[in-house]
Amino acid sequence: MLVLLAGAIFSFGPLTFRALLEADAWQYLFYRSFSAAVVATLTIMVLGRNPIRSIVEAGPWQAVAGLALGSCFVLFILSLSRATAAFVLLLQCTSPFVAAILGRVFLRERVRRDTMTAMLVASIGVAIMVGGELDGGDRLGILFSLLLPVCLGGYTVLIRSSPTRDPGVPTVIAGFMVAVVAGLVSLVGPGLDLPVRDVAMSFIGGGLLIGLGTPVFNYAHRFVPPAETSLLLISEVVLAPLWLWAWPGEVPTTSTLVGGGVALSAVVWLTVRAAPRGGSTRLRWSRGLHAGAVAAEPDHLDR
Repeated sequence: MLVLLAGAIFSFGPLTFRALLEADAWQYLFYRSFSAAVVATLTIMVLGRNPIRSIVEAGPWQAVAGLALGSCFVLFILSLSRATAAFVLLLQCTSPFVAAILGRVFLRERVRRDTMTAMLVASIGVAIMVGGELDGGDRLGILFSLLLPVCLGGYTVLIRSSPTRDPGVPTVIAGFMVAVVAGLVSLVGPGLDLPVRDVAMSFIGGGLLIGLGTPVFNYAHRFVPPAETSLLLISEVVLAPLWLWAWPGEVPTTSTLVGGGVALSAVVWLTVRAAPRGGSTRLRWSRGLHAGAVAAEPDHLDR
């Protein structure tokens, strides 16, 4: 449920990008990433932790996870600027398969039959969504689109590999890293002077959606295998067109609605199938969300 919630939060991101007046992709990336890093840092502080100490204690793999997350931020924007949205969307939804392979290789986690079935059905749904709009893009756009699911799948495995670390650390690392890169690119070009509305939209997309949603997403990795985590995040892809339909009124095609329904049905089905039959699994909390919670073994193993 936490992964689904995170996906629903992230699905509002395109609204903030579409509402911009003057900002280009790099300017938007700067303000969005900077605000995400600031909010994640403040969240760690409010919950009683020292953010610098949290980063140091997180270890090298969480630092690599932050770099992978930052790469996802940049690759997504660059892909959209050089390839069609349908092409990027379809390749992004291959991340569950990448996560399944990497999780099997590095974490020795098997992919359940239910998960594989849901992955295949969701892929069919996404294929219906994009329909015949796969025009691709230039070579760089195709390359960026291919790298996006690899980074996303790798990120889920990296987060899963360090279950007791502060879930806000990767967001802090990714946010400040991308802010530096995007800020330098923007300063060389048009600069960072933007209308108040554009800055506000960037802060909503970063500080509110990413800064608060990503730590929840990272936390959920501790209890959900990488393949299922990436699959459940498809809710972001499915819900985004609905918000654009509501405002600013971009009417989706019939194939988008039908395919989205198929993909979302697969995700909901997996969620129901994965729920413990004897009641929800008990989780023992240790020092709160920011410091990390360690999942207890399932009830039947306790007995």
